[in-house]
Amino acid sequence: MTTRRNFLRLVGTTAAGGVISQHSTEIARAFEQAADGSMDVVWFQGQSCTGCTISTLQAQYPTLEEALNKFRLEVTFHPTIMAEAGEPAIESMSKEPDILIVEGSIPTDIPEAAMIGGKSAEDWVNELAPAADIVVAVGNCSSFGGWPAAENKKRLYGLGENVTGAKGLQFEKREKGGVLGADFTGGAGLPVVNLGGCPPNPDYVLLTLATVLNGHIPELDEYHRPMPFYEPLVHDNCMHRGYFDRGEFADTPGAAEGCQLKNGCKGPYTHCDDQSRLWNDGTSVCLNVGAPCIGCMEPGFWDRFSPFQQELEGSGVLGSISATQAGAAGVAAGAIGIGAHLGRRAMGYGKFESAESGGEEVESKSSD
Repeated sequence: MTTRRNFLRLVGTTAAGGVISQHSTEIARAFEQAADGSMDVVWFQGQSCTGCTISTLQAQYPTLEEALNKFRLEVTFHPTIMAEAGEPAIESMSKEPDILIVEGSIPTDIPEAAMIGGKSAEDWVNELAPAADIVVAVGNCSSFGGWPAAENKKRLYGLGENVTGAKGLQFEKREKGGVLGADFTGGAGLPVVNLGGCPPNPDYVLLTLATVLNGHIPELDEYHRPMPFYEPLVHDNCMHRGYFDRGEFADTPGAAEGCQLKNGCKGPYTHCDDQSRLWNDGTSVCLNVGAPCIGCMEPGFWDRFSPFQQELEGSGVLGSISATQAGAAGVAAGAIGIGAHLGRRAMGYGKFESAESGGEEVESKSSD
């Protein structure tokens, strides 16, 4: 049946945005069945700026508007958009949701940092998640800890590694564990489905929910992210990739020309399809306006890639040479006619050393 279509599988074979426009009727049916009461959905927030909710609500899909609005109204609990407050809001929450959506990290050392109805976020997650068929973490905070899990480097106030003990549902940065533990699976047999990003693209939320609402199991990567969204490497699809291949680097963020690697671009380590999917109704993305990628889709963001406008120290992206040297070498390579591709390979551009200490190498997926 077409209404049982796994929308995420179509993402890799259809132009960005095409899945939503071509299959809007089927996607609408998925949200309508939740709104009609056949599936209970709880959208729960821990330590959150609500940015993931705002990103999702600002998605513009006129053909889906009625179904999405009805879905939003019928979610049994969402503290940002529901009309109820206090005890009536808690009473309306399904205690055995079919789908549990969590936004925001979970403070484990200072539970008071996220209390809902007199109960800590950690207690709510441990109560609701085992009862749910599918658990979805929306955003980097609920997936991996996000910025609330940034290191308390000076150990201020005598507190621990991060101030509130913030964790993701099933990961602590890049390590499995989190609040629910590495072995957790929901009723459908899936681990927590992580939609990393600060915030994630609204398409990721919409298509993932449409898939699980229709009873399908998305294919996940090692960090439990849906592979069609998080398999591409930002660097490979960057509009400035040609500058990198020629060894031409911008001196400042916002420059109209040049690769932003020297200014801290983390595109070589960041997996998402934003470069082709784009944001704001398909109009632009960070790198298109000269802003270096800061790696917000990756586990370990915030600490892993900060300071954001400095080249990652010891990253080895350019091998043993500096960006300036690479620029000169790129010009020389072009002058002797070996071509940008061969020049890149000759200078070690064919592989990127992992941003982790230890230097695991990852093949670049450039098709040039």
